[in-house]
Amino acid sequence: MIEELSRSQQEILDAAAECFMKMGPDVASIDDIAGLLGSTKGRIYHHFRSKGELLYAVRLRSVSLLLEKVSPIAAQDLAPLEKLRAMSVAHVLRILKFLSYHRVVSEDTRMFFRGSAKPHEKEMVEKIIEMRRSYENLYRKVLSQGIEGGVFAKQSISITLHSIIILMNGPCFWYTPRPEQTEEDLEEIARSVSDLVLRAVAVSPS
Repeated sequence: MIEELSRSQQEILDAAAECFMKMGPDVASIDDIAGLLGSTKGRIYHHFRSKGELLYAVRLRSVSLLLEKVSPIAAQDLAPLEKLRAMSVAHVLRILKFLSYHRVVSEDTRMFFRGSAKPHEKEMVEKIIEMRRSYENLYRKVLSQGIEGGVFAKQSISITLHSIIILMNGPCFWYTPRPEQTEEDLEEIARSVSDLVLRAVAVSPS
């Protein structure tokens, strides 16, 4: 179940993700986040007990954003090829539209190895891991269906899964938003990345 956030919590997380992305999680402070919000630190501490909790919450929201968009597609009665195309396009569009969240996650891989995490933060980590596993399983299922149906190459599902996730997350590293970009431009980027995903699973010509 994806937890509902209040408008205030979403605004705080948006600001936190932006600060973490631009300054780095180790440098960005609660003061910086409050400054971007144009509010007091008290507003932030009302919802989040520490910067560490904010960082975990940003990562949790990044997974939630993907799940809430891709899960309904995965549940549709579509052919594996059509389903994987739609899922991958939705994933990339989510990356492009919420870049700060996903870039923070891609650059802060140390978070799961921080021994100083407080008990409630460790609970958040467990939830993140569980949600990420659920998200990956959506792709495992469609990959398995495609392989069984002969429309995807017969290869390791785990290797294929992690390879296409790297492809879909690629914009975290190279995409730079531009003011003049339209929704159609973003969709074209998403379709281009999706084409790479489909090539990665395609049956090789004999």
